[in-house]
This record gives sequence, structure tokens and C-alpha cells, in this order.
Amino acid sequence: MAGASGMLQVLSNIISSTSDASGRMEKLGELVKTVIAQHDIPKLKDLVDCMLAEESTFALFARPVLQQVAEKMDQLKNTELKELGLHTLDRLKGRVVSFEEEDFVIRELLSEVFQAEGNWSEAAKCLAAINLETGTRCRTAMQKAEKYVKIAELYLEDDDPVSADTFCTRAAMVMHEVDEVPLQLRYKVCHARIMDSKRKFLDAASKYCDLSQQTFGGQICEADLMQLLKSGVTCAILAPAGPQRSRILALLCKDERIRSVEHFEILHKMFMERLIRGSEVHKFSESLLPHQKAMMPDGQTVLDRAVLQHNVLAASRVYKNMKLPDLGSLLEVSGDRAEKIAAKMISERRLDGYIDQRSGVIHFEGGDENLQQWDRHIRNVCNQVNCVLGKIKDEQTQKMCEG
Repeated sequence: MAGASGMLQVLSNIISSTSDASGRMEKLGELVKTVIAQHDIPKLKDLVDCMLAEESTFALFARPVLQQVAEKMDQLKNTELKELGLHTLDRLKGRVVSFEEEDFVIRELLSEVFQAEGNWSEAAKCLAAINLETGTRCRTAMQKAEKYVKIAELYLEDDDPVSADTFCTRAAMVMHEVDEVPLQLRYKVCHARIMDSKRKFLDAASKYCDLSQQTFGGQICEADLMQLLKSGVTCAILAPAGPQRSRILALLCKDERIRSVEHFEILHKMFMERLIRGSEVHKFSESLLPHQKAMMPDGQTVLDRAVLQHNVLAASRVYKNMKLPDLGSLLEVSGDRAEKIAAKMISERRLDGYIDQRSGVIHFEGGDENLQQWDRHIRNVCNQVNCVLGKIKDEQTQKMCEG
């Protein structure tokens, strides 16, 4: 209280010693500058309290003084800025309409402090509280989009895809009015990351793959495009096996840069529909993010499920039918589990075939057209070789008879 009364006396002296408003404002500005330079947080908090007190005699100067405080807060240390910023926002509750610009500046500075601390959730909440739609100041589509995308990015860092999706959706409403390429890319990457975080790996892989193959007129560095390509590879490997994933794998494998991407070997095996062993899966799993390692309701990880489904497809390309225990051995799981996996894929039309439960045999249908075509070529060559051998044998027999 003593501090507050001391600041009240200082302010009263300024008002009484100067008759015109411009002179008073000049002295108040010097006071703000001096206290900020001294890093005297208690005095600054007292200044804010005096300006925002109910029926304050300094109400005429409240807004310009708080504007100067907000603009000079970046000169304070992070801990000091955080203490003063939170105090000021608390005093502004219910009165933000009158101090929108000051609230905006303070929240942006506070968000930067929270980001420096790694407190992504608070950083996002700080920006999310800014009124961008119905405030007295008209914000451009560019300003709105940048802020919404930033908030979505912060929520993604906090592993909160639901909140991120809310603000990404808001950004989508104004992105058609934005021409800046880097911001458009940030928005698209943000959307892909949300699909990734929600474990919609097929959609995420498609978006990452598309983004990594765009040059954006040279405005995006090659390292960022490579990171997008790497993310696309990871999501493609984690995606459920089926025709859609096969198309994405084909697109990725056509990319000239793909061989330099980590885990190209496992990606190539999936594209070529070859069996993938447990040791390869373990190595790949070490590079995954926490949400990509999440346990599913059936007790297996997303990666385990994706690899098992892939191996079932790979087996269908080699065998026409198999006993279920043999399929389990091939997949390195029990026969019952192999049956459940295959049955689910058949019911979802991601695998052509049927299961004869009485005989315990799975029959694969439809085989790979390329493999069937290859078989026809081999059969044709073998037939031609047989014809040549037959002619040679006939000629030798004829010569022996003549001799």
C-alpha cells in the first residue's frame, strides 16, 4: 500500500505542477521511461494500478500511459516482463475493449516469454485470448491468418491437435485472401501436422508428399523441403496398407531425393511389397515421435499394425493360399492374430481373398497384375526354349538316321 500511495503522490505532483495536457503527458512519458530503465517492477505495477483504479483521477491519461508501458516492456528481462505483463492483464479484465491495442502488445510479448520457457500451452492461450474478429480495430486477413496459424503451431508443440485444428480452421476462412507464400506453406504444413497428430497418417502422408515436391518459386529452402519429404516417408510407412497407400508409396519412390532420406530401405521394401522383419521395425520405431508410438485399443502400436498389414499384402503377392498357422509364423505372430488381421483387411476391401475356417486356410485372390504378366513372359520364354530344344533334338535324330 505504501508503494501505491508513493506512486499516487508522484502522479499527483505531475498533474498539479503542469497545467496543459501535453505537458503532463510528456512528464508521464518520462516517468515511464525512467522506471522501465530502472527495472523497478513494483513501481511499474503501482503505476498500472493507479491508472486503472476505479474513478481514477488519471483516467484521461490511462490509455496513452499504458500504451507506452506496453511498448517499452520488451526492454525488461523475461522474468520481469512476465510479472508485469500478467499483473497488467489481470487489471485489464473486463476493460479490454478500451485497451485493445495495449492488450494485444502485452499478450504478444508474454507469448514470446512462454515460448522461451517451453510453455507452449500458455503461449498459445495468451495469443488465443486476443480479439481479432469483433474488436474496434480492423485486422487484415494477413494479420488474422498469421496469428491463427501461429496459435495452431503452438498447440501442436503442446501435442494438442484438437485445439490446433480449431485455429487452423479459422485460418482457412481467410487464407484465400493471403498472397504471402511462406505463410501459405506454414498453414499447409500445420494442417498436415494436425492430420499426423490425429494419427490420420494416410492424409498426412499425402499432404507432406505434395508439399515436399513444390518449389514455391525458390522461397523455401531445400532443407525444409527435405524435412517435409522425411515426414511424408514416416507417415506413409505408418499408414494402413491398401491401394491408397500404394499410390503414395509410388509417388515417394519416384522422387529423385528419396534415396538420401532416412528409412528409405523400409519404404522401398513396402513399395516393392516385400516382407519386413522385426529388426527393421525396431530400428525405425526409435525415430518416431511420441504420438506415433501411441498404443491402440487392441494393444498394438500404429507401427505394429501397419507392418503386419503390409506383410499380409506381401504374402498375398507370393502365395495363392496358406494355412493360418503358417501365415502367423511368417508375420511373427500367432495364427489367431494373423486370422484377425487378414479378416479385417478383407472386410475393408484392402485385401482380395477369403478365409476357409473349417480347413484353417486363407486363399488370396486377384494377385498382382505385374507379377502375373511377368509369369506369362517367363512361360512364353520357356515354351520357346522347349520349341528350340525340340527342333535340335529332331535334327540330331534325323542326322543319326541318315548316318
